[in-house]
Amino acid sequence: MTSLTRADAVQAALDAAYKGSVHLPTADKAAFVTDILGPRLAAAALGLKDTRTLQSWAGGGAIRGVDHEHRLQLLYRATAAIDAIYSPAVAAAFLRGSNPVLGDRAPMIVIADDDPVAAETAVVDAVEALLES
Repeated sequence: MTSLTRADAVQAALDAAYKGSVHLPTADKAAFVTDILGPRLAAAALGLKDTRTLQSWAGGGAIRGVDHEHRLQLLYRATAAIDAIYSPAVAAAFLRGSNPVLGDRAPMIVIADDDPVAAETAVVDAVEALLES
């Protein structure tokens, strides 16, 4: 039996996080980010004014708007990949902290404020830089 190298484990975590971000139901993704990050941090990272919308999504409520769905997919992807290699605390710290890959912006601000397509490329690059270090 062979054990995974760190590079293999990182790639497996990135692949699983991506697949979950596109395959899992919205309610599961919303519940996951809420459980891992807490409702306030998760809602703020999604650009939501309060936690009620996120709680609605986690309970099966519909997402109104493609941008919100894309932001949730990205937040799930980043959170799941980091949690798989490190921990929920590291995922939360990553999202809140200034990140050199993002021009010293916090990933949660990039996810919440930037165009979702541009944010995805930038945040995934930042996640990969963290996991591969």
